[in-house]
Amino acid sequence: MEPPRSAQISEDLKSVAIASILEVTSDFLYVEDTDKLLEKIAKTVSETFGLRTVHIGILDPETGLYVVRAAYGFEPEQEAKVRKVRYTQERMGKDLRPEFKIGRNAYYVPADGYEFDNEDMPFIIHPERMDRARRFPDEWHELDYVDFMMFKKDGTVLGYLEIDEPDDHKVPSDETLGAIGVFSDLAAIAIQNAELYDELERDRKKVELLIDLIGHDVNNYAQAVSGFIELAMARRGVPEPSRKSLAKALDQVWNLNKLVTNVKLYARVESAGAKGLVPTDLKTVITEAFEAAQTYNPSKSVNLVFEDDGVRKLADMNELGKEIFVNLFSNAIKFDTHENVVVEVDITNTCEDKREMWCATVADHGPCIPDEIKDRIFERFTQGGSLSHGSGLGLHIARALVAQYKGRIWVEDRVKGDHSQGSVFKVLLPKSSEKNQVG
Repeated sequence: MEPPRSAQISEDLKSVAIASILEVTSDFLYVEDTDKLLEKIAKTVSETFGLRTVHIGILDPETGLYVVRAAYGFEPEQEAKVRKVRYTQERMGKDLRPEFKIGRNAYYVPADGYEFDNEDMPFIIHPERMDRARRFPDEWHELDYVDFMMFKKDGTVLGYLEIDEPDDHKVPSDETLGAIGVFSDLAAIAIQNAELYDELERDRKKVELLIDLIGHDVNNYAQAVSGFIELAMARRGVPEPSRKSLAKALDQVWNLNKLVTNVKLYARVESAGAKGLVPTDLKTVITEAFEAAQTYNPSKSVNLVFEDDGVRKLADMNELGKEIFVNLFSNAIKFDTHENVVVEVDITNTCEDKREMWCATVADHGPCIPDEIKDRIFERFTQGGSLSHGSGLGLHIARALVAQYKGRIWVEDRVKGDHSQGSVFKVLLPKSSEKNQVG
């Protein structure tokens, strides 16, 4: 037996509702804030279900008031007035009386069911029709409206979606109201996700501000300390043991500055490491990274061995990609005790998991890295197997960036089987696809 036609219509409308909210939630991937999502929801429900005017009110937890956050279909001047409306919870309670309930979360408030309040005036499209009697049972009266309550996951009220006027000036059918109810339920989930995103974004900005403030002050203090140390070292007659101690203190001040830089960089990597990827020439990135690393160790003589075959080697990266190699070069230079430091770089073609990859290697002649800690050095707060020296963030940042670029990083002995001959760090990055390559 076939289902009644009304049931079929209801299912079709619910399908439309689900399809519409899926479109909204898909668009949310590109929405910057909650208000833009609310505007999208208001527009979508209006166009999908033939509603001339709708608005969305969200309960403000700080004031306890329902605040109009989105409106669609109103003339600009009227919309401005609508957006200024604030309802108390007591006032909303008058609309949510049992006799008005027409569905699990829907309340139809007819013109003759309540006392008209002046604060409702901004929603009236045709004031001249306010006193006109309803001519037939399903005619939409100018003072009619339908509220769909939206709830949070914990069951508390999130807000409401209100029909202010249908296009055909008829009270929507039960099937249409049911479908809009499904839409409002799913919209509530999307709104909560957007609010969570907004909250996380606010927290991220607060953390960034705190890091910037602390970093600014620490750098100022460190600069003052380093100035006094350099002044002390410049004095005549400073005993050699004292001079060595002062040099070590100056080195620790440098480490402090590097720590602040790495903490700020780590915050950026965690929040935006995989954003804004574009095809980038690995050779250029590596060359710029080496120049930056040299500035951190100006007292050392460093030679980069890097043959250029003239072929561009493109990988999808952003401006943070250089930091991968800055850290590798900085460590290679810092820990190499030779009078003349040599760092060797090479980029080769390879394939992993059926993906075309670039393998960039950075080989040094510094102290060995024992096999048992080769993996651990990429963890936070670990440096050369020790938990007590250095910030231990550099290689962790490098690994985090490589992972966000869908690649892999690891370390091997430069000379297989001989730890004393230095290390070679290998960075595996996917090649940019042909469609992404420009120029």
